Amino acid sequence: MVKIYKTLDLTGTSCAGPIGELLGVMDEIKEGEAVEAIVGDAETAKQVREWVKATGFKMIDDREKEGKYWFVIGR
Repeated sequence: MVKIYKTLDLTGTSCAGPIGELLGVMDEIKEGEAVEAIVGDAETAKQVREWVKATGFKMIDDREKEGKYWFVIGR
């Protein structure tokens, strides 16, 4: 089971904002830890998915709930 290091509510941000915030927190986590991120639109969710693939982090969970997109991203 993975430990959630931090939850980021990024629903009010767009463009490069969510990726920048994720990058800063991902630099802090250790192996076996993860960050939960919540974004508010489909385009930002797409960017998060692409960023995870490009950086080599692990997409542990990816779901849509109540019009928001929830991710758990680990090392």
